[in-house]
Amino acid sequence: MAKIQCEELDRFRREVAAALREAKKIRRATDLSIHEDAELSRESHRKINALINHLLVGHNGSPCPAGDRPIVARTVASA
Repeated sequence: MAKIQCEELDRFRREVAAALREAKKIRRATDLSIHEDAELSRESHRKINALINHLLVGHNGSPCPAGDRPIVARTVASA
């Protein structure tokens, strides 16, 4: 079965990874205040939330078909 590709999902994943790497680099290199650290966390959380939102409802209200595993699965009730 061929893997479905989603350019938007790939972009979100790259942005999240880059934001987390940048925050880690800044935290190691400088002594941050609580406010500066909170701002770094907010940016990372914003990007992660965008990724999750895309996985859940990113395709006209439907889950992204290129996700690693199904986020929402249809269940069939047994008689």
